[in-house]
Amino acid sequence: MKLRHFVIPGCVVLVCLWTSCGRSTVSSAVASSYESDTAPALETVEEGLKVRPDVLWVSFAFRQEAESLEQALPKLQAAVERYERAAKEAVKGEVAVKMKGVSLESGKRMAGTEALAHGVLEVALPESLKFWERSALVATLVRVGGQEAAAAEKENKGLRAAFGFPEARVRDAEARRDELMKRWVERARGFISQAQSERAPLQFSGCEPPGAVKQEPVSVDEVVLSLAVSCRLDAVAK
Repeated sequence: MKLRHFVIPGCVVLVCLWTSCGRSTVSSAVASSYESDTAPALETVEEGLKVRPDVLWVSFAFRQEAESLEQALPKLQAAVERYERAAKEAVKGEVAVKMKGVSLESGKRMAGTEALAHGVLEVALPESLKFWERSALVATLVRVGGQEAAAAEKENKGLRAAFGFPEARVRDAEARRDELMKRWVERARGFISQAQSERAPLQFSGCEPPGAVKQEPVSVDEVVLSLAVSCRLDAVAK
């Protein structure tokens, strides 16, 4: 029995089975019928495994004007620790800082050289929290970031701070890999059963190992997990 290659690019097959190859699109805002204001655009999220996020991420960066990284490090460390304490006091929950790195770069707003320290603040999202409680937590973190940015510049003229908007995430997305693979296989089998014929049955071959589990935040209550799988589809000639 010979294999007759009926090749479909892996990403095309994936679109039919588990849409994680493209980027999500954004629909246009829907105008109100009784006023000129518009409602926020609704995102069309790619299909995947919908789960409840268990952590909020806030990216942050502190820049200290200094002649050397060695001179700046104590001040950067003090600023990060102050921010962590302020966040813990405000949210009254589990908070942790994960530093991503430090570097020395030319000053972008100030003359001379700046030392940069950046990382992520992780704030736990207990399962018991409802939508508005989670949203209130987001608002609290935004307030803390604004206060810390203002305080940094007031107390230390050579220090600046920047904070990202809190983002809902899943701490251990890789724990759902087996479930995602099982769903992909089920969809693949369903696709084959619909697309093949008795004279030319289909089978997948040349599959590459899938990459990391990706996550797309939807709201404080929902994150979509996806797994990109690339395979070739062959027609088996009888």
